[in-house]
Amino acid sequence: MQKKIVIIGAGPVGCYLAQLLKRQGLSPILIEEHAQVGRPVHCTGLVGSRLFEEIKHLTLPKDVMVNIINGAVIYYNNHSFTLKRKAVAYVVDRERFDKELSRDLNIYHEHRFVGLEREKNEYLVSTDRGEFYADIVIGADGANSVVRKLIRQDVGLKYGKGLQLRMRIKSRHNNLVEVFLMKGSFFWIVPEGKGIVRVGTISNNPHKDIYEFLSSAGIKGEVIDKFGGLVTTGVCKNTVQDNIVLVGGAACQLKPLSYGGVYLGLKAADILATCIRNNSLNKYDLLWKKEFLSEIKIGLKASDLYNRMDNKEINLVFNFLKKQKSFIEKSGDFEKHSSLLLQLIRNPAIYPQLGSLFKIFLKGILY
Repeated sequence: MQKKIVIIGAGPVGCYLAQLLKRQGLSPILIEEHAQVGRPVHCTGLVGSRLFEEIKHLTLPKDVMVNIINGAVIYYNNHSFTLKRKAVAYVVDRERFDKELSRDLNIYHEHRFVGLEREKNEYLVSTDRGEFYADIVIGADGANSVVRKLIRQDVGLKYGKGLQLRMRIKSRHNNLVEVFLMKGSFFWIVPEGKGIVRVGTISNNPHKDIYEFLSSAGIKGEVIDKFGGLVTTGVCKNTVQDNIVLVGGAACQLKPLSYGGVYLGLKAADILATCIRNNSLNKYDLLWKKEFLSEIKIGLKASDLYNRMDNKEINLVFNFLKKQKSFIEKSGDFEKHSSLLLQLIRNPAIYPQLGSLFKIFLKGILY
């Protein structure tokens, strides 16, 4: 008998997983609270080029990618340095990206998931507009996952609020992302092309912070779109519980330093689809954590350290990174920040500079 699978959330991870399951001959149902896939937008839309090289069966029209990114300009106070690497990332139209992934899927729109309960060997999945039966329930319902709360995997997680503006301004860098380091936060400007940029931040007060940033940076322009949402960081103890599974943002599968989650979420969906095909769902948590849990843990440690740095310490780290510009351009990995951190530490060329950074590293290790 064919497995009955219900996926809560028709974002990119939920839709991609459903496409993989369809290739296996299954007929997953997706429950989506919004009227359409891709709106509202909850993501910067900046994805590394590796995504299109590594993720299986991800074929998208070229016009989903609206700009090519060739590096980044990093700012702190009145100083900056530029990192360059050709086609390191793409800016995508997230609405179109999601809609392409959702093609020909069985999606129940405007159905808000309200709960589930076990009935013999299956689950009764309840929404505000009907009920569904499932052998496997998959929570792909994002940072504020209801499924995660139901299986009590919210312990120790941290929440942040994000806001991003689409603005019509004269871009200073058509193919470079701009990152502005601040005490306890950072801001980004992503050039979309045709005089439009995406300006955003993650903080406790993103609306106040972003407008203060625009004012202090002297950035003026027409706001043509505004969207926000939550991000959740941490580690879920177990993302599989009695045929209830978490994936993507619901499983905190994102990079804690940049909050990007598309790459890790789609990679985890690949692993989950394989586990379902092989009737080895109980191995999913072990397999995805083996693949990239260390990346998440190192990122969490680095992010926590950054948030506790004072201005003097941020300045030291900024100058250190500036001096390592060539090494970062050569060895940096858009999707695996931890690999660069480890390579920097192991690079003999940095040893003369370790004295000034020792106290900062010690703070990260001890606290």
